[in-house]
Amino acid sequence: VSKDEKESGLRAILNYGHTIGHAVESLTGYTMVTHGEAVAIGMVAASRLAVELGMWDEQSDHRQLALIEKASLPTRLPNGLDIEDILVSLQTDKKVKAGKVRFILPTGVGVVKITDQVSADVLRGVLAGMG
Repeated sequence: VSKDEKESGLRAILNYGHTIGHAVESLTGYTMVTHGEAVAIGMVAASRLAVELGMWDEQSDHRQLALIEKASLPTRLPNGLDIEDILVSLQTDKKVKAGKVRFILPTGVGVVKITDQVSADVLRGVLAGMG
């Protein structure tokens, strides 16, 4: 982590799933899900966002989902979480630059891309499918 303070390489990979994961943790008061469970939920969301943006294929998305489920980790948003609250919470993420949320999205196995080109509507659609 200290070798990649700008989150451009390995650190970006290590932050995969954390953007939405941190919002889930915060909105549930850090009591409903563990950090790892929140990151798993965030990984599912990031994978689906990448599919929606044409950066990642559905087969890889399904494979990741199956692996997360096999590890008995959650893949859906906790009951009662409001999508609009998630969008607001994302604005407090440390990866926000110039008012834009930066997402770490998969483009291949072990390969990610950092992008701020995720519209609120696409994000809402993905999150609605995870409720």
